[in-house]
Amino acid sequence: MGFQVSPGVNVTEIDLTTIVPAVATTSAGFAGVFQWGPVEEITLVDSVNALKSKFGGPDSDTYEYFFTAANFLGYGNNLQVVRSVGTTAKNSADVASEAVLIKNETDFETGTRTGNFFGKYPGVLGNALAVYGFDGSTAVSGRLGVTLGTAATLGITIPVGTSSISISGTSGGIGGGALNIEKGDVINLPTGQKVTVQAIVTGATLATISPVINTEIGEDIIKGATLESRYRNLFSSFDATTDDVSKAGGSNDLVNIAVVDYSGAWTGVAGTVLETFEGLSKATDGKKFSGESNHFKDVINEQSSYIWVENDSFVTTTAKSNNAFNNIATSATLTSANAYGLTLGGGVQTKSDGVAAVYTSGYSKFEDAETVDVSLILGGPADSTISSLIIDLCDARKDCIAFVSPGPVTDYQNKDAATATSNALAYRNTSLNKSSSYAVLDSGWKYMYDTFNGVYRYVPLNGDIAGLLARTEAENEAWFSPAGFNRGQIRGVVKLAFNPRQSHRDELYKKNINPVVSFPGEGTILFGDKTLQSKPSAFDRINVRRLFIILEKAIATAAKFQLFEFNDEFTRSQFRNLVVPFLRDVQARRGVTDFKVVCNESNNPGSVIDRNEFVADIYIKPNRSINFIQLNFIATASGVSFEEVGG
Repeated sequence: MGFQVSPGVNVTEIDLTTIVPAVATTSAGFAGVFQWGPVEEITLVDSVNALKSKFGGPDSDTYEYFFTAANFLGYGNNLQVVRSVGTTAKNSADVASEAVLIKNETDFETGTRTGNFFGKYPGVLGNALAVYGFDGSTAVSGRLGVTLGTAATLGITIPVGTSSISISGTSGGIGGGALNIEKGDVINLPTGQKVTVQAIVTGATLATISPVINTEIGEDIIKGATLESRYRNLFSSFDATTDDVSKAGGSNDLVNIAVVDYSGAWTGVAGTVLETFEGLSKATDGKKFSGESNHFKDVINEQSSYIWVENDSFVTTTAKSNNAFNNIATSATLTSANAYGLTLGGGVQTKSDGVAAVYTSGYSKFEDAETVDVSLILGGPADSTISSLIIDLCDARKDCIAFVSPGPVTDYQNKDAATATSNALAYRNTSLNKSSSYAVLDSGWKYMYDTFNGVYRYVPLNGDIAGLLARTEAENEAWFSPAGFNRGQIRGVVKLAFNPRQSHRDELYKKNINPVVSFPGEGTILFGDKTLQSKPSAFDRINVRRLFIILEKAIATAAKFQLFEFNDEFTRSQFRNLVVPFLRDVQARRGVTDFKVVCNESNNPGSVIDRNEFVADIYIKPNRSINFIQLNFIATASGVSFEEVGG
């Protein structure tokens, strides 16, 4: 405080309650290829259900990545995911030729595109989406439905034994209703047969050819019920005008919108409604009661999990004289007839283009330790080049560990143990060729059941190994070893691609490869706890590296509050009083056997102070995990006292 120049009482507070904080050490990071979700953006996922909801389920292109993430979430609940795609990936659009790549929300907001509706994220899943709009008009028809004014006869030629057909129809429809059928639509016959429309012949007379399908109004004949009966009844209100626009003297702005899984790719049931938006306004400055925008474009872009609205050019608007609202003319509806049943198309899912792109568009998002807090990095099916880059990332950060598996799986699947061991050693010594205490290499892949698709798949084990660390910290402490029969049980294993025996485990372990072993009747176990550091030291063990990451991260967080203070005995004593109780607590929890903190004039002489530096030496004796057990059974003569030989 400054000097007082006149009499008075000055009250100050001095905070001496600072402590070494607890730090997160089980948050994991992973970059991979998924069917859906934001691209090049970190997304927090806490469960397998959330993973599927945000990034789509597994398919033949994505299952290795999906199950690496899902397997980790079987043990922990803090996974930060980055989706990576190739440059040819595209988001679906209401006009397939206008499909473009929109990576994430930032990309959408900063770019401009032609077209009205786009899938929220790139990928073929967007091609399964349809957008339906209903305003106050009474007549509703759409390309995915048939609305008949009276009972009518629809004749369809069905070649025996085929699943696709060609149909002809009058442009004006039949029975007073509109016949809106397009190529690719699926027709459900009363017999239960499903046929796909192969071609449309316009301008021709609808022929009545056996067999004849007699349809009544609203009968379910094309992709479920008609728009009128199936989707319109989702909404309770069909007033022509919202309250806000009505008060301003406008009219006919209300629109209700539904987003539908019209092919069943999302839910397994074609026509399932994914989300609805009721009582929106076509007026660009329409407002809700709360004062927020009620314009359908703004609401959908903020709330929808499936679509973006880029333009609203299909809405006919007329500005009021006072410019308060863009008033929709009484006779206007959505301009395009298909706007009542817009199907999206043109979406493309591609993997990242080359090794550099996988790292650049994915794992590089975890490089900055100051802005991204992550402790475990999963390699998934990464090859040796990407695995090497991930390890370099962790070496640079020095607060996280990379988990990688040798690949490809074909080097271990259906191979004898000697060949598989040789392949694993070649991967470690030649392909990867890294030495780092910030990396962990396991022995391969597991065979597991894909519950989403009903098939068995091989998946790399590194997601499980990282998960064991998360579970170990949750149930014990981060500095306990995650290996062995007590804490190393791996879940969901049908079999291993490679199950090493003792002689093979010896060879693997000498090269810092942690064997994963299936023991009959005892489960599948992580049977090693080495890091990839080749130099023999305490840091060639996972638990020691984890211990020091925690100590360094926590104490460094506390130490930054000493910046710009004076390097005097008061500051040094304050620092010691922070660190010693913290280390004493770690010692009581079996993390260290002993420690010493030196922060005084001996390591902070005048020369250090003059350089504006502050030095603290923290000595740690880490606890070591047991890797080898020696049991000595000694036979003695009957007359010998155990006290005589017990030493």
